[in-house]
Amino acid sequence: MKLVDSLFDGPLDIVGDIHGEIDALRQLLAGLGYDEAGNHPDGRRLVFVGDLVDRGPDSPAVLRAVRDLVNNGNAQCILGNHELNLLRDDEKHGNSWWTAPEKETEHEVARIDDVEKTAMRDWLETLPLVLERDDLRVVHACWNDAAVETLRALNGPDYRVADLYDEYQRALYDEMAELRFMNQVRKEWAQFMPKLEDPDWDAKFMPFKAELDRRSQMDNPISVVTSGEEETADKPFWAGGRWRMVSRVKWWERYDDEQAVVFGHYWRRFKDAAIILSDKYGPDLFDGVEPHHWMGQRNNVYCVDFSVGARASQRAAGESEQVCSLAAVRWPEGEVVHDDGRRFMLEDT
Repeated sequence: MKLVDSLFDGPLDIVGDIHGEIDALRQLLAGLGYDEAGNHPDGRRLVFVGDLVDRGPDSPAVLRAVRDLVNNGNAQCILGNHELNLLRDDEKHGNSWWTAPEKETEHEVARIDDVEKTAMRDWLETLPLVLERDDLRVVHACWNDAAVETLRALNGPDYRVADLYDEYQRALYDEMAELRFMNQVRKEWAQFMPKLEDPDWDAKFMPFKAELDRRSQMDNPISVVTSGEEETADKPFWAGGRWRMVSRVKWWERYDDEQAVVFGHYWRRFKDAAIILSDKYGPDLFDGVEPHHWMGQRNNVYCVDFSVGARASQRAAGESEQVCSLAAVRWPEGEVVHDDGRRFMLEDT
């Protein structure tokens, strides 16, 4: 498989993270002018930035829909961190429909049987991590030159993404073990682990855990492109139900290449932010940036994830679903279309 592949020519509609929200996907595609097979009267084609699954009511249906669009030549799709978790059978919040379908879930979700799971795994293993052409780049979370060049050099049929990811992680842990670094990490865990999920804890910074977390992210090019860059935090901060020692990097602020980049992953917020997002990942990385403005030093970077993954929690809380949205950015027009029909032209920051 190609870890870095060529992006379609011609006009595109680049769809953000879907997270199992099949109705939002169908509504968005209809609003963009596509029929059920993904045909468009103007010859446009679709690109999906990954994170098709988890949290929403019907991840299997979203996988089927996107797979069919890709297989008939009307769409391309890259892997996000949530698809990587599926390929590794790594149980995370919201993905037990795949990893442990017998478990009860917080919200009602469709499950997948073993036969379809095998078929979907085979299809997911064919998807790249990065798509690019002369004027445009698409990645799930982060365009990092070093990570992309490493992945580009590994292009070939012998690599399975999940196995390659695990190889990088094993190499790091082996190195840390030789340095006896892991002994220090274990000491910190023994002392503080029970408190990491206590919001009332007077949090202590854990330097060895912080360094392990940072390197686990930054030494693995698959982690970088699917989950972004991370750096050691100034102090512990509470986010996502635990105390964290590393923080996310706004890589787009330094991006200065001519090619535009469209990405997802980062749970963009409108001014009336969903309650669930206030505790998701700490500070809003896009604070001070209008939701329909380009970013980057050349005003050519855009995040198209508008947090539709929070809709299940919004429904349960009796809040408006439209605080969270599924969106697509049209290229080359620079128009953002939301699943409820709202349309905005992108402006420079």
